[in-house]
Amino acid sequence: AVPIEYEDILTGNVYDAFLVTMLYPAMYYKEDIVIEGCLTEKLYRNVMLYVQALLKDFSPELSSVDIKIKGFGSVEKREHWVGTGFSGGVDSFSTFYDHYERETNAKHKINVLFFANTGSHGDFYNEATHKRFLARYALLKAFPEEKHIPYILVDSNVFAFHKESWHLKNGTLRRISAILVCQKVLSKYYVSSPCSYREMMYYGRQMYNRSLEEYSDPYLLPLLSPEGLDIIPDGFQYTRSGKTKVIAHYEAAQRFLNVCVNSSDSYVSAKNCSRCDKCMRTLMALESMDAMEYFSGVFNLKVYQKNAFRYKCRQQLFYNRDPFAKDNVDFARLNHKRIPPYWLAVIVCLPDLLLRTGYKWSLALLGKEKTKQIKQIIKK
Repeated sequence: AVPIEYEDILTGNVYDAFLVTMLYPAMYYKEDIVIEGCLTEKLYRNVMLYVQALLKDFSPELSSVDIKIKGFGSVEKREHWVGTGFSGGVDSFSTFYDHYERETNAKHKINVLFFANTGSHGDFYNEATHKRFLARYALLKAFPEEKHIPYILVDSNVFAFHKESWHLKNGTLRRISAILVCQKVLSKYYVSSPCSYREMMYYGRQMYNRSLEEYSDPYLLPLLSPEGLDIIPDGFQYTRSGKTKVIAHYEAAQRFLNVCVNSSDSYVSAKNCSRCDKCMRTLMALESMDAMEYFSGVFNLKVYQKNAFRYKCRQQLFYNRDPFAKDNVDFARLNHKRIPPYWLAVIVCLPDLLLRTGYKWSLALLGKEKTKQIKQIIKK
């Protein structure tokens, strides 16, 4: 669904968007897909020949399925927009800065932004999710208005048909569905990446059956591009700290940066909470380059400073297992910032580690209420 003034951008004669968003659940439940309509031929062939094979390589839970359709259709372009999703985070600001502020070729310059609700704002069946989605859009829309660029809200229920635990496993497919449903007005669409090419090569095996975008986006996204629309994986040329450095002195980012992933029921605000993992990760990188004060209007720096030492200990502890932790620690050292030594990180993080590993056993033996009481005691 889109606002009524944009109703003409929805592509109604082919069902590419619905195939892509339902492919993962179909393969999981081993159910064929029957579409009472047409697909574009390129996408259909790619899904049958390559995409399903890639998804099976990604997750052992998936099996090949048949896709029955009425035939092939084509999409008549009404516009040739160049778009990207804009959530106000480091990734999307980096993409916007590169392909709007720095771009000199009009055929590649962004001229429309999208904000989609496909699962990143919380559980579909939780009322707080939709409130959070609308609040985040309202918080960010002043930026596109300043640039005189359309900022199109795309609502959906696609994530109602997906397990909540699939958020990382098939987030790419759900996001692409919101692009494909608007394909008759798009010629290029940049999808912001979460990591660098080197990080993907080094940590890709850890993303097996865990995060599809970090496992395969550079070669999956072109396979999901129908005729006339190039879906481009952008940002793999940077590390996360590299992107943060690119936008640190971008005045608009200093006023609008929004990275928060806090989706707890007690937090429906659209503002950065300054204590979730993504807020802390961003602030640590900004601190390393002495740029934190520039972002004091969008973060609560006192909240960060209260939690910063423990967070840095966690980054040190997971240095060899988490690409974001390694990137942040390396970036801090590059900028001559002190990081807690490994032995201290173990001591500081030990209670949290014991809580994580012991929780499931306590839950099984003592039940939910007693486990909750024990957890509160240990935290104190």
